[in-house]
Amino acid sequence: MSTDPNQRGRGLRMTLERTPIIPDYFMTLALTGELDTGSIPALCELTSKVLAEGSRHLTMDLSEVTRCDGASFFTLLGIRQAIHHADGSLSLANPSRCVQFALAHTVLRNRLPLHDILAEEAPPDRGRPDSYPDSPQ
Repeated sequence: MSTDPNQRGRGLRMTLERTPIIPDYFMTLALTGELDTGSIPALCELTSKVLAEGSRHLTMDLSEVTRCDGASFFTLLGIRQAIHHADGSLSLANPSRCVQFALAHTVLRNRLPLHDILAEEAPPDRGRPDSYPDSPQ
């Protein structure tokens, strides 16, 4: 499922991946494009639809977000709280550089934990030793 970027959200496209886990659903929403006040209505609409279909545990992949404004974080916090009150969860994952930068400059930076799943899954860097000689262990 995706939204038409010309109808909603000034360029935000949302793709949806569903992983069923019985009896609950875990859902990944991969966001691509601009996450700002113009795209928030489409994001809220899609999130509401996903919850109405029975999904309760969402991950929003933010790795392809090209623009992000501070108001979007307030909306994400509201979405997160609404899902929590429906006995669900929302994880924000793989923040792009613009998301990291915008979050660093908002008062909500400590209220919206971001998980960099891509970095957690990356193999260790073999170019550096795990420990250096004469370094404290």
